Amino acid sequence: PREDRIPAGLAELGLGIHGEPGVDRVDFSTADTAMALVLERLETHSSEGPLIALLNNLGGCTPLEMSVLAHALHRAPLADRIEGILGPAPLMTSLDMKGFSVSLLAPTENDRAALQSPVSLPAWAPLRATGTPVTVALPDGLQPRKPTPSTHPQAHAIMQTCCHALLDAEADLNALDAKSGDGDTGSTLATAARSLQARLDQLPLAVTPELFSAIGQELSETMGGSSGVLMAIFFAAAGEASARGDTIPNSLKAGLDRIMQVGGAHPGDRTLIDALEPALAQLRHGCGPAAAAARHGANATAALTQARAGRASYVSAENLTGHNDPGAEAVARLFEALAAT
Repeated sequence: PREDRIPAGLAELGLGIHGEPGVDRVDFSTADTAMALVLERLETHSSEGPLIALLNNLGGCTPLEMSVLAHALHRAPLADRIEGILGPAPLMTSLDMKGFSVSLLAPTENDRAALQSPVSLPAWAPLRATGTPVTVALPDGLQPRKPTPSTHPQAHAIMQTCCHALLDAEADLNALDAKSGDGDTGSTLATAARSLQARLDQLPLAVTPELFSAIGQELSETMGGSSGVLMAIFFAAAGEASARGDTIPNSLKAGLDRIMQVGGAHPGDRTLIDALEPALAQLRHGCGPAAAAARHGANATAALTQARAGRASYVSAENLTGHNDPGAEAVARLFEALAAT
């Protein structure tokens, strides 16, 4: 049976390969501190000169966690002596063992030649050289254009209202997304809202085309995931339409058309489009009618038993029925917040 012997906030150092208790219990907070604790013990036994490190997954760590640990290894004080790394990989493991190990070797030329030799074992992690990545500046034509800040009290108030609505809805949207996805829609949108709030005084609030473009640029850098890409495309297209002289409702409709073209989703596919499309159709009549249309569209997604776009398209009907699509619900709450001001 599994033994929960390690209290929260602690980790075991020097544990056995089959999960036997470690030599010490140590405070644990981050990957950097965990790696530093391991390397501190190893450094006293390592000779001077270059080293090769083997970073082993003891069995229960995810690939993402091991990548974070590899990054911590490259950031450690000993990193300037590490010329190569084997891993991160599950090379010596035990069932469901949450942890990692590091081995250090002061290599001879024969060691280097042997470790670089091809092998037929598919699980073996080949030796890879370490070093500082070379960064290259983007060409001038691809550099993000920094907008010129401008003030506009009404636009500022609208932005604040939208950001507060997304922040207030974070937990509810995460709970909805947990029914059909990975439970992070609220957190993703809240991250975008916090970023936009922090940048409000740096945005071109008085120039609508530039404001839409700046919002799209900000979301592309901070929102993450496919939703961040789509929202960046949405606002970039809205900015282009606004620059041609379109009204705000028509500009936003141009953004919607673009993301339907790029993303492939349409009304009835159980996405945010089910609330956004009817809301934008009513926006020329004011935020009140737009909010009512968005709410009707969002609530209608609870009766849709099949999603035809996004992660929810892989989810069974019983997990979708009775729950609003989180993206559509977010759109409805945004327009409801705007209508209430």
